[in-house]
Amino acid sequence: MDLGLKDKVVVVSAASLGLGEAIAMELAQEGANLAICARREGPLEEARAKMAAKGVDVLALQADMTKPKDIEMFISKTMEKYGRIDVLINNAGDAAFGHSIETPDEEWAKIFDINLWSVIRMCRLVVPIMREQGGGIILTNASTSGHTPLPGSIDYSAAKAAVINMTKTMAMELAPDNIRVNAFNPALVRTPLWEKVAEETLVGVYGDTVDEVFETLAKQYLLMPRYGRPDEVSGIVALMASERASFITGACWNIDGGLTRFMV
Repeated sequence: MDLGLKDKVVVVSAASLGLGEAIAMELAQEGANLAICARREGPLEEARAKMAAKGVDVLALQADMTKPKDIEMFISKTMEKYGRIDVLINNAGDAAFGHSIETPDEEWAKIFDINLWSVIRMCRLVVPIMREQGGGIILTNASTSGHTPLPGSIDYSAAKAAVINMTKTMAMELAPDNIRVNAFNPALVRTPLWEKVAEETLVGVYGDTVDEVFETLAKQYLLMPRYGRPDEVSGIVALMASERASFITGACWNIDGGLTRFMV
């Protein structure tokens, strides 16, 4: 199915590994031109080369989405190169387990900076661009934790809940500007981020190895007794980024193996 994304300009944050890389690769296969960023230069260059091999333009910039100046640089250089932004995909995020209401302010702030404030700052810069050009699409990686939290990550769940409500509010406010705003909510997808979280905080609790942790969590929480793959998310995101989803705004799509089966 042709999604009509050829030559569209798509911005994807945190796109060197995991879901971000899978999403950007999916969009490159659809013919979209990309602006991607990540904190580490090596993985970023490797990702850029793989995407460019699909025959599309790829602007890859080293940037930390917790730093306002880096965000400003990223969007400014994207506009210098392409002159427009058709789709913004906010993908930067981080998580930690073992946090609670007693977790110090500075740890809460770290989680909020990357999961919420990065989205606010990106949207604050991109919305005026989309208004000026007559429309656009904003998608954010929100997580099922934003509406179906699990114990041990109270700060992460709170940040993602804010992202979901921000998405719905922006959809209402920006519909007159022809800007669609949606979120996608993955759960238990095996990525470098969740392998890190499992290794650091879950091994010894849910299993003796990372593989055992994923197996245990999948069996405990999902209808489909396995963890998800990044490509099972990226295809849905590509659809949401296309005109095939032109009547969808203010939505939060769960991609979660049945975790949220009791939610309507």
